[in-house]
Parts: sequence; C-alpha cells; structure tokens
Amino acid sequence: MTRYDDAMQKAERLMAITLLLQARGKMTADHLADILGVSPRTIYRDINSLSLAHVPISMDYGPGGGYFIDDAARVGAITFTGEEAIALALGGVVAGGAQLFDAGERLRQALLKLEAVLPAEYRHDIRVARERVLVDISRWHRSPEPPEYLETIRDAVWRQRCIDIFYHSADGTEGQWRCVEPLGLVWKAGSWYLAAYCRLRQDYRVFHLQRMRDVLTRDEVIGRHDDFDLTPFWEETRRRFETRTAPLALTFRAQPAVFGRLGSDHVRLREDGDGSVVVRVQAESVEAAIAHVLSLGSDVTVVEPAEVRDGVAAAARAIAERYRDLSPAAASRSAT
Repeated sequence: MTRYDDAMQKAERLMAITLLLQARGKMTADHLADILGVSPRTIYRDINSLSLAHVPISMDYGPGGGYFIDDAARVGAITFTGEEAIALALGGVVAGGAQLFDAGERLRQALLKLEAVLPAEYRHDIRVARERVLVDISRWHRSPEPPEYLETIRDAVWRQRCIDIFYHSADGTEGQWRCVEPLGLVWKAGSWYLAAYCRLRQDYRVFHLQRMRDVLTRDEVIGRHDDFDLTPFWEETRRRFETRTAPLALTFRAQPAVFGRLGSDHVRLREDGDGSVVVRVQAESVEAAIAHVLSLGSDVTVVEPAEVRDGVAAAARAIAERYRDLSPAAASRSAT
C-alpha cells in the first residue's frame, strides 16, 4: 500500500469518526474501533489528529463516558429518507460489480461508514432489504473479471498522466500503439470504457479496456481540455453507436422458390394473389440487409427501406457489369 493510499484511508477514517460522533453522540474508542475495523490505539491517534485540526471533540471519563462533539459545534446532518438509504445500500451492490477500487472493497467500506451514521430505524430497513432482495452481478457460467489494466488507467485518470496503449481492433487481428490523454472512465453494460484524447487521431475517442493489450504510464501531464465534459460526450457517443447498430426492419416480397430458405426469424406479413409472400426480418445494418437480400437471389424484391432497395439495385448493376465484361463477345473485342 502506498503513502497516498494510507493518507486517503486516514482521511476517510477521520471523516467517519466526525460523522459518527455527530450522529450517535457519545462513543467510546472501543466502539469506534469496532465499527471502523481498526484498533483502539488507532482511534486515539485519530482523535488527537482531529483535535490538532481544531475539531471540537471532548471526552467524558468514567462509566457511560466517551468522546463527543459539543452540540454548539455540530454541523447540520445530511438527511435521507428510508427509501433513499435502502437505494444507496442496494445500489452499492450493483456498483461494486464495476470493481473500480480494489474489487469494490473501498465502496463496501464507504457504504458501511454511511450506514453507521444513519438513524437506527433506517439501518433496520437496510438489513431487511438485504434479506429480501438479492442482486447477483455475476454472469452465467463464468465469473466477471476486471480488465487487466483498470487500476493503471484509473490511476492515470486520477493523476492526469498521459498513457501509451497497445490497442487491438474489434476483431482482435490488428493492434497499434497510441498515446492518449485519459479524461474519464465509464462503466456500461458490464464493461469499462476510457474516454480520452487520442493524439494519433487528433480527436476525442472511446476505448474499450478489454481491447487493450498493454498500457504504459508516462510522467507527462495531460494538456488542458476545457471544452471536454464527460457526461455529454458519452451521451453523444452512445447515441451515435445505438443509431449505427440499431436493428433495421427489412421488408421484402418473396416468391415461392425461396420459401424454404427463409429462417424462423422471418415474419410473414401477408400473402399476395400471385403466390408471393411479404416478409419482415430484423437486420443488423443496411449493409447486412443488402447482403441478405442478395443471398436469396432474384426471387426477392425489397419493399422497404428505400436505402436497402437502392443498395441492392446498385449491387445488381455492378454484378451485371462485371459479368458483361467477362462475356465471350467482350473477350473477343478485347482480343482484337
């Protein structure tokens, strides 16, 4: 554990002690140590640190004694409704699956500290909710594993350091080194993504952490990006992706000759008087729809969308032109 981690843990513990004393009143060192998972000696040192920082903690000795903060020095407490407290506790289980901080351990500790300062009736509600609501974040047949370089990238984002990543293409066949300026991490649908400024493309890009094969951190601090805002950037990236990959409804008229080649995912909308059937199927993209229609041959006519119909017509013309060039007459003309 680094000195930075030690300092962060101590700062979190000092805040927790302050909140506990404000929420529960007088508490002994042993009680604080039990809640925070440290020794009483550590609590004594923490109380001393708080006193040196002018936090007005007092001590009552003898039976029923303990540390306390005078009422006049109390800061107004943050209040939650019962439902908000339960949502935080159960939501933390889901967020823990993201495993950004040491497999969710820091999140778990933070939630325990939060629960410690909630009113007693809320703590009871949280216990009941956990007994009656189970959130299973694991995948079927295999356990989710965090990306190999998540910790390295998180540290670079926090410290604003440039990184070099060896990034593979979507099919995993090609890869290249890129220098990027990491600006934010996004957890989406079971995967981590890095939003960064890519020096190779001279633009903001999104990188899937599972496609990173190596990551090297530079000492160089990233440049200023005052125009970058992670939330709207991600929303626009997601919108473009969903638009590009949204299922496309392909409608075509099929002649009886191809009925046997239509899969179970093809929905028959109606039959026409000439024996043909109007069919609808979902395609991944315009390109996939064009390829599907061409695979069924000349016994299929696209009804909609128009861009698929035009694409099939253009492909048919290109194919006809190619075979026209290979005809015997064309060959004899080229020979002469």
